[in-house]
Order: sequence, then structure tokens, then C-alpha cells
Amino acid sequence: MDITLLEDFLELARELNFSRAAENRNMTQPAFSRRIKSLESAIQTPLIQRTTRQVSLTPAGKVFQPRAEAIVRMLSDARLEALEAAGRARRGLNLAATHALSYTFVPRWLMQVGGPAEIGALNMVSDTHRQCVRLMQNGEINFFICHKGPASAEDLPEKQFRCHPIGRDRLVPLCAPDANKQPLWTLGSGPSRVPFIAYAQVSGLHAILEAHWSGHGRPDIAPTMNSVLASTNLEMAKEGQGVAFLPLSLAQSDIERGRLVPAGGKDLDVPVQLVIYRPRSRMSPHCEAFWLKVVDENARKLMQ
Repeated sequence: MDITLLEDFLELARELNFSRAAENRNMTQPAFSRRIKSLESAIQTPLIQRTTRQVSLTPAGKVFQPRAEAIVRMLSDARLEALEAAGRARRGLNLAATHALSYTFVPRWLMQVGGPAEIGALNMVSDTHRQCVRLMQNGEINFFICHKGPASAEDLPEKQFRCHPIGRDRLVPLCAPDANKQPLWTLGSGPSRVPFIAYAQVSGLHAILEAHWSGHGRPDIAPTMNSVLASTNLEMAKEGQGVAFLPLSLAQSDIERGRLVPAGGKDLDVPVQLVIYRPRSRMSPHCEAFWLKVVDENARKLMQ
């Protein structure tokens, strides 16, 4: 069986939309649909339920999805082991991070964990949470760094991936100040809903906020715009477009300069962890040594 058929199926299972999945796989929708039908013929059972309104996985598709993910990952691991045996494995790290962390937290954190000798050749990808998860599932990266809320759903199953905390952050409601250096809006203090600069659904921060608010109550907000990038939401907040829940690690310098001010009390803050994911399967000796450095560095911080 062509392994790329499994990758096509996994893309469709994540998107549940033929047009978006086909676009992500760089092919036309008719060609993509034919490939999904070809896979179903090979498996000898329908994997996708198609209706005029929605796409969903059949019971067989739901069972097949984690198996397909494991097969794709195993093939990537096998390729790496073959390169190691041939002495052609590259001494480096393939690391992905969400946009909100890749420009601020990750560079500083990497230098704390180890210098160039420990890291080696670094290939770092900055993308949306959804795309980074996809790269991890397909075995295209070794490590993935992101925010993780206590109530948010787990995108990478524990049976296949390990997760380790490497820091803490907070999502803080912030907005531009008025002429008296007071917030233009304050959550919960007025009769009208506060304009809210939201995150697009592909953003991991969107999922974290929604999960938190489902258990703690949603602020009285009226979404006026949304963006995938936390940095874009930060700029919109600075321009007075509304309130944005921003990672403190990203917004700290603008808070210190008075460009952003809290739009509510600390009870509205959303605590989050900074975590790093890796596959449970064995990686290259260089990647395994880096992982041990990550674990040791975290243990050292906890002892301080």
C-alpha cells in the first residue's frame, strides 16, 4: 500500500473537510477523493461517512485512525534507524513551536538547556498549533513546544507521545490605555459587552480559552475579529481595537512600557503550562541526549 494514502486519510480525519484536506495535501479535490476511495478499497470497508452537509469518520475509520498514525510514525522512525546504521544520520534537532512561543520563549529556553554543541543543527518550524500537531503525528519533527491548559483536550495521545513541562505562563486580558493611562475597557464593569480580539480555531490558545471558560464562565465579550497569531492580536490590542487574552511571556515588554494595561482582575487570568512533546518511540542518540538535558534542566529549576 502507498504510505501517502494513509497520510491523505489522516489529513481528512483531522480536517473533516475534503476541500481543506485536499488543499493541505497540494492536490485537487477530485484527485484527493479518488485517493481516499482507493484506500477504502484496499481496507475493504468505508472509512469516511459523506453527506451533503458534513464529513465524519465511520466506526471503522475511528478505529483505523490511530493505527494509521502509528504506521506513519513507525515508518519515519525506521527511516531514521536505517540512516543511523548507514552512518548518515544528521546530528541535529527538528523542533516545532507555536507562533506565540517561537519568537520569545523558545530561543531563550534553548540557550538555558544547552549551547550549540548540545543542540547541533537546529531546524525550527514556527506554525499554528494544528499544523505543528500534524508535523508531529507524521514524524516530520522530533519535538513540539506549545502552551497547554489544564482543561484543554489532548491532541497528541499519551500512548504515542510523551509530554514534559518546561515552564509556566498566563493568558492575561489586556487592552490599550486611555489618555489617563486607564484601560479603555474593563471586563465585567459596564452594561455593554467588551469588544474581544479572538483567536482563530486553528490556534491552540483558542482551545485553551474555550476549555477554561467552559468551567469558569465566559466573560461578557463580543468578538470583533480573530487571528491565528498572538502577535497580531497583541498589535490590534495596542491599536485600541479591543481586549485580547495574551500570553504574558509575549506581552510583558509592552506592559512594562505602558502600551498595554490589564482589562480585568487577576481572577480572569488563565494559567497555562509550557510543555514539550516527543514521540515515545526511540529517537536518534543526539535527540535522546537532548531530551535528558530537558528533563534534567526542569528538575534543577524545581529544586531551586
